[in-house]
Amino acid sequence: MKLNKRQEMIMERLNESGQVRVSKLSEELYFSEMTIRRDLKYMEKEGLLKRVHGGAIENVFISQYPVNYRSNFNKEQKKIMAEQALKYVKNDQIIFFNSSSTLAFIIPYLSNYRNIKIITNSVYLVPLIEQLHIPCYLTGGKYDEIEKCLSGKQTEDFLRSVNPDLALLSCEALSDDGNVTDSDQNLAEIAKIVIKKSKFSVLLMDRSKIGTVCTYDICNKEELNDVILF
Repeated sequence: MKLNKRQEMIMERLNESGQVRVSKLSEELYFSEMTIRRDLKYMEKEGLLKRVHGGAIENVFISQYPVNYRSNFNKEQKKIMAEQALKYVKNDQIIFFNSSSTLAFIIPYLSNYRNIKIITNSVYLVPLIEQLHIPCYLTGGKYDEIEKCLSGKQTEDFLRSVNPDLALLSCEALSDDGNVTDSDQNLAEIAKIVIKKSKFSVLLMDRSKIGTVCTYDICNKEELNDVILF
């Protein structure tokens, strides 16, 4: 599944308002309505939206989109969040990153620090880390094509054997009473282990996830050192 630049822009607008109209997209993107309709038809086939008369509406929660598509949403907010998280980054740290499009925005800033090492289960983040020549340790485990990450018993066993200085995490939901949850049992278990093993843990997430609850518990926000919202 691959989107061209025009289709990515359609997804950005759909994410902003929950719905799009063919006529307005045609006007804003400078393409014919026929081209826009063709895009919407393809994107509906890929499960990214649902076509309605005159346009389209969201079909799934953003968290269900493949991680490489989620990276295109709320870019400016994610950059601001990344800058806020940097107050916890120091030279000579071992930092854990879980699987998240949000955390990708922190990676470029790490070039400003000395002797940083990264542990991650995210295959998606590896090319970004590689560009900076930062030592990186992959957890091992079963590969998830949608999240582009590793999980399972091998991943969990590896994480129980390490002690990161800092864990930077993202998840799907934060309830009104402070419970952090995820819809994927394997990813929830990874986050749970890392929070216990790390000296300092920080959760970064979209404000739209507040007041929601997913199936699998991770922790209560009181067990974290900070929660950064954007």
